[in-house]
Amino acid sequence: MATRSPQNQASLYVPENIAHNVKTITFIRSSMSAITGSAAGILGLTGYFGFIFYGITALFTSFLIWALKTQAKPGIYFRSGTDVWTEGVFGGLFSYVLFWTLLYGIVHVYD
Repeated sequence: MATRSPQNQASLYVPENIAHNVKTITFIRSSMSAITGSAAGILGLTGYFGFIFYGITALFTSFLIWALKTQAKPGIYFRSGTDVWTEGVFGGLFSYVLFWTLLYGIVHVYD
């Protein structure tokens, strides 16, 4: 069995397809961040509990992407298998905080 050189392996990936896959993950994370941020605001989570909630939901979202979108083979769709777990996590945090504080302020205005 012949091993492929790094240069031959790099030619296996089409940059346009990789960019499309990254955009798909970013869209999924942004949508889930808005939904879970809204849920955290409605539930009235504050402080570290809100950030822990984000961590749990981000991990769960990563698992769903890994299991459903890549069928547990992220190396086929991304240059690195860890991209499924890390791509867009901090970008989603901004959306999460935005919706968390917005819905918390609307729902719990008189608390």
